[in-house]
Amino acid sequence: MLSIREATIEDAMLLSQLFETSYRFHLSHLWQDKDELEEYLAQECSIEPILTSLTTANHKWLIAESRSGTEYSNTHCPNIVGFGKIVFNQPVPDHDFTGVYLHKLYLMPHLTGQKQGNLLFDHLVKLGRERGQKWLWLEVLEQNTSAIKFYVRKGMKWQKDIIFSSPKQRSTVHIMVKNISQSL
Repeated sequence: MLSIREATIEDAMLLSQLFETSYRFHLSHLWQDKDELEEYLAQECSIEPILTSLTTANHKWLIAESRSGTEYSNTHCPNIVGFGKIVFNQPVPDHDFTGVYLHKLYLMPHLTGQKQGNLLFDHLVKLGRERGQKWLWLEVLEQNTSAIKFYVRKGMKWQKDIIFSSPKQRSTVHIMVKNISQSL
């Protein structure tokens, strides 16, 4: 059984830890320079921007917790399965309309392939619909083929590619979109 709750400012430290742990496990191998990875994580996992986001009206963070014993025990909350972050009313790139931006969707290490990502994704879509959003969109690294396959199964369609650049590498990022005005 999966329980999904809205994160609060009291969860900022937990979200920081969850993000760093899951990002390192799932995506660190895609970085060509480990120092750049560390800089990125130091910035993205910092408590201050997470706190700011948690108190921003159009941002919503969710934490998924297991009630059935499927757990990841490398955090202070061993029942955490994953987390997500969405931002409402964000312009869809190269379009004249807005939608809900799926900014983060991460499962803890070794918990992919157990259908819990489906439940968390569907919950995020439901929240978008409840806020009157017609579109869901996201960015995903081209090299993250397992995530792309997941999003395609969930009805996301490729929209365009952009380039993520850092001083030492360039990566292609797919923009994917889905009309969420229809039922699941």
